[in-house]
Amino acid sequence: MSDCGARPKKPMSAFMLWINSTGRKHIKAEHPDFSVQEVSVKGGEMWRAMADEDKIVWQESATTAMAEYKEKLKQWNFPKEHRFSDTQCICSSNTNQCPTLFVYDTMDDSMTPICRKCLSKTRCLH
Repeated sequence: MSDCGARPKKPMSAFMLWINSTGRKHIKAEHPDFSVQEVSVKGGEMWRAMADEDKIVWQESATTAMAEYKEKLKQWNFPKEHRFSDTQCICSSNTNQCPTLFVYDTMDDSMTPICRKCLSKTRCLH
């Protein structure tokens, strides 16, 4: 529940970076008749047999991408203590000025006001 849009996409592993960049092309060049599954199996075998020195480039890329992902995820997530609090909206001193949106509750056929900016019931982060 964030204004920042969809959850950040998790980055690829070192193996996936390698297979998508060079591994798949190399395998398909040697075995053009391989199915997608056979290419994946062969890629796994090649990755496990690969020297650690050759894997380092891909592992560093994956580590960097994961660090960036974790930072984006921190920015995307709202702190739990701010979600669905029952206190007054803090985006303005007057709750009527809060940019509200009403959500229909099927359990009791009522409309519940929520802040349009942060999507919390009555406490707003803005």
